[in-house]
Amino acid sequence: MYSIETLKIIDSLSEPVPNTFFRQKNETRHLAVLLPGLGYTSQMPVMYYPCLALIAKGADVLRADYNYVRRADFMVLEPEARRRLAAADAIAVYSGAIMQRDYDIVTLVGKSIGTYAMGHLITTVTHLPKLQCIWLTPLLKHEHLLSQIKQAKHKALFVTGTDDPYFDKPNLDDLMNATNGQSIVIEGADHSLEVYGDVMKSLEALEQIVKVIIKFID
Repeated sequence: MYSIETLKIIDSLSEPVPNTFFRQKNETRHLAVLLPGLGYTSQMPVMYYPCLALIAKGADVLRADYNYVRRADFMVLEPEARRRLAAADAIAVYSGAIMQRDYDIVTLVGKSIGTYAMGHLITTVTHLPKLQCIWLTPLLKHEHLLSQIKQAKHKALFVTGTDDPYFDKPNLDDLMNATNGQSIVIEGADHSLEVYGDVMKSLEALEQIVKVIIKFID
């Protein structure tokens, strides 16, 4: 059993961060933090089901619920400025979550721009607990992010699709070697990890992804 709360977290623009904190009733040493994409929120399938899986496995889960595409002040920024702001927001979110208990393990789940935020977090925050990261549609063509992923010691799972504009097989292979990580690449899947025009294949892809994630967090 768990309770559902909203933590008081202030972002880099001095605004409250919309969030949902799933607090386990029993003692837990496992924290998970979900960082959504630009418009792909934490309530959408590829983020929603890993959230449920992590709760079921006994983790406290902090789900960042912001939706950047609905923030005019964010969308007027240049892409690099957006990424920097998302990175700063991730630090605020993580800082609010980690103080809730004494945690031995942290699972980070990020989607798209959220993976950039994860890269900043894992190379900026000192004294991280045992770390595992689920990189959903990571920005594989962004050299700065690639460098950050290689720097931090963590258990890694990369999830992407061959029709994602950010997909880059050589760079993915390089990350796999550097992290000794795992990956799942969905043939024909786009940046939303859906197969355009084929509902059943999209559902099959989602099921495949969730099964791999559940095995990974075990």
